[in-house]
Amino acid sequence: MATSAELNVADLQRLARAEAPDLAEAVTAFLAQPEERSDTPLPQGAIDFNGLRSLLAQAQSRHDAEGRRAGSREAWQRFLAQKDVPLPPRFALAELLVALYEHNTHASRSTLFQLAREANLNFGLWGGLKRIYKLAEQRHDAEMFGVLAWRFDVERHSGQGREVSLGTLTYLRRRAWRYLRHLGAAVPELYPQFAVEVLRHYTPDTHWQHTWVAMHVLAHGTGKYNAQSFTTGVPSDLVKHRAFPDAWKRSPEALMRLLDTCQADEAARFAIQGLRKDFPEVLRSQVTPAWLERLARRPLASAHDFLVETLQGAPEFHQGKLRALGLHEAVLALLVSPSGKARTYAIEYARAHAQDLQPERLAELLASAPSDTQAFASAVLEKRNPRELGVDFLGRLLAFKPTNAFAAKALEQAFDRADLSHRFLVDLFYGSPEQLKWVKDFIESKYAAAELPASFYKELLADPRHSKFPTYSISPVEQFSLKALGAYSPSAIGADWLLDNAIHPRLGGTVKKWLMRAEALPGLDVERVKGLVFNAKYREVALALLGNRKLFGPRQLTVPWLLALARRADPALHEFAHRYLLENLSPGDFSESGDAGAGLDRLFELALGAKQPEPVRQFAQTYLRCHHPVIGPEQPESKSYQLKPKAPRKAYTAERLWPALFDTRDDVRRFALAVTRAELRAWGYHVRVYELAEADAKEVRNLAYDALLHAGEAGADERSTLKPEELDAVKVFTLTESTKRNTREVAVELIRRHYARLGGAERLAWLMESADREVGLFAVRLLWEKHRPTHLPEGWKPAGATEAPAVGGTERFANVEALRAFVRRMLFGLPPGRSKEGREGLVARRMSASTAKRRIIELVRDLGLEDPSFARVVAPVLQEFTGSLAKGEWQNCLASLVQLRAAHPGVPL
Repeated sequence: MATSAELNVADLQRLARAEAPDLAEAVTAFLAQPEERSDTPLPQGAIDFNGLRSLLAQAQSRHDAEGRRAGSREAWQRFLAQKDVPLPPRFALAELLVALYEHNTHASRSTLFQLAREANLNFGLWGGLKRIYKLAEQRHDAEMFGVLAWRFDVERHSGQGREVSLGTLTYLRRRAWRYLRHLGAAVPELYPQFAVEVLRHYTPDTHWQHTWVAMHVLAHGTGKYNAQSFTTGVPSDLVKHRAFPDAWKRSPEALMRLLDTCQADEAARFAIQGLRKDFPEVLRSQVTPAWLERLARRPLASAHDFLVETLQGAPEFHQGKLRALGLHEAVLALLVSPSGKARTYAIEYARAHAQDLQPERLAELLASAPSDTQAFASAVLEKRNPRELGVDFLGRLLAFKPTNAFAAKALEQAFDRADLSHRFLVDLFYGSPEQLKWVKDFIESKYAAAELPASFYKELLADPRHSKFPTYSISPVEQFSLKALGAYSPSAIGADWLLDNAIHPRLGGTVKKWLMRAEALPGLDVERVKGLVFNAKYREVALALLGNRKLFGPRQLTVPWLLALARRADPALHEFAHRYLLENLSPGDFSESGDAGAGLDRLFELALGAKQPEPVRQFAQTYLRCHHPVIGPEQPESKSYQLKPKAPRKAYTAERLWPALFDTRDDVRRFALAVTRAELRAWGYHVRVYELAEADAKEVRNLAYDALLHAGEAGADERSTLKPEELDAVKVFTLTESTKRNTREVAVELIRRHYARLGGAERLAWLMESADREVGLFAVRLLWEKHRPTHLPEGWKPAGATEAPAVGGTERFANVEALRAFVRRMLFGLPPGRSKEGREGLVARRMSASTAKRRIIELVRDLGLEDPSFARVVAPVLQEFTGSLAKGEWQNCLASLVQLRAAHPGVPL
């Protein structure tokens, strides 16, 4: 439905009753509105206005003329016969236009003339114009007939939007000529009046050969036309070939009106040729200065040629008499005539009788007249005194090629530099290319670098006229201004201006460079710059300014603000804060009192605090790492920023950092590890590395692994590595019971490497009870390798060797029976129930004796499967154990014996 802002038919009717001068514009706007859509669905088989247009388009696509006419007629009949489908509101325009015509006032006719000339020929409006045309024919309304016949004639080849078919327009322009033809035959005295009313509407851009009515009026006598169009253009002799020549000879009034009101030069030429041939006496007797003055104002070359011929052919119009006759201004108007003949006459007249032309008028001629008139105006101006013309006027003359050299010379020689104001120079920058070139050359030649105040160039760039230049590339004014401003120091240009233009799409790159090189910017407000950090457009330049120690110091930025910036999630912000704090602040700057100790306390709180955001922790951790006396110089940030440690080693205490090794936050653990590796022995915490082997974090356990595994190695870091004599056997064996697989493996490896210091048969027996099969099997193997009997039965030798290896530092069993006795004691010596306490200070295992026995049986069996020598040692013990009353024990021993005999069929067990 229509909105309140849209026009409706009632609005147009009210405007018509009021004879509103803008009624034509309202009708045009009404037609431009989208069609109203009804909320009620169409009845079955009905078509709306869009459907009508679709049917008409289909009809016009037919190849035969009769088919097109029949299709259009059927579409209209079907649409108009519908009773349940309301007509579009635009169809009411037909009645409105006819009512305006019937009203027949000056205002109503003016509206109709405007619509006939300008409006698109769309349905609704078209219905009214077509009915008015028929009424104009009936009533012999020459004015209305003329404007409509012209529109029909030119519309067929017009590019304007319309809904009327070409066939309809062809029919109407043929009808218009038929009407004129009948009029010329029946009432010849009226024919010229109607023909003139048609001809006067044709415009200078008319394609005359495409017209039908006009070509018949002007060239009907050529006979060079067919049923569709003329095959020739407008003839040079229009009188010879005009239609109904006798009708034109009756009176000169029609031709005089045509010459007064026509818009096209061809129409004027037709009128002039007719007047000269048919009414020469009228031209001699009835031509008045007033009529000639009107003719001079018409922009028609033929009319101006006729005017000049008239003036030159009559003694009463001698040039010396023209001013008195009131034709002085009329002749001067010919200086801009489209006729070269008329301009030549006017220039001759002006040289002789108009040397007092005002400079402003001459400047207008330079701006719009043809070249011959421009040369005349230039010659007149060059004879004037430059100081009388004035600086501003000479500046205008720079824009015109004929006066450019004169104006440039006059400005440079007739005036001092001080006579040319800054405002004048700025105006020239925004003038023509010629003015721009001159002012640039003038400033470069007359002023030294930085002699003009910087405010001149800033004013130049701020001028509203600068918007005329394209925005996608730097303008000549910007190029010149930036080059000139480059000679000034940033402080001379001004901090505020530089900041305002730092993000200018074309100036910004250069302005940023100036800001970066600034060593001083008086008036630069640090709070404003800090605020710009949070504007994405200004961020880059704002951070660069804040990082310039020549402009701002740490106290101006303030530590709280920098720490707040470090908390930001934006990488650019917290990275800037991190770097600035690292490079420029000492530990004491982080405390309100300036005390270094308090500052370090604050830094550790920032690095390790539970409520500190990650960006702040990362900064504080980096700061503390870089300023650690030992590891600080090794940090990449220290090398990049050339930092020297400023914190004492005593500040990095175990009380602060040892708990951090078990923190759930990765960054906190990594920081604590970096310091702990350097301080572990200094703290005396190297004996507590066993605690770290049980940590959840892999990197923390790795610290313990390194400290233990590298014990005794050459080149190991003494700060975080234990010495062999510092290894604690109880704690190492305890690690074999760790829930961490890697920790158990490290403990086993330590026992292997340092068995002489850590091992013993009893400890191995305890390891055999481990829940980890690999640990238990390792204990059994180690028992066999390290404690193998010194005397084996005759004919025995170890698997894979010719003799038993000599193992120093371990207690060997005296003979096989001694080893068997040890294994027997392990199996029979385990008490029933669960063990209550560990052996030799080891961690107690909460497991049943039967489970421990089963594990030992399985372990000795597994090693026996691999090593037949060991199998021969333990087989008798297992056989003895098959007599156990415990079902699980004797079954495990029996199964083990069966497997051993199957694995070593040739070995007596």
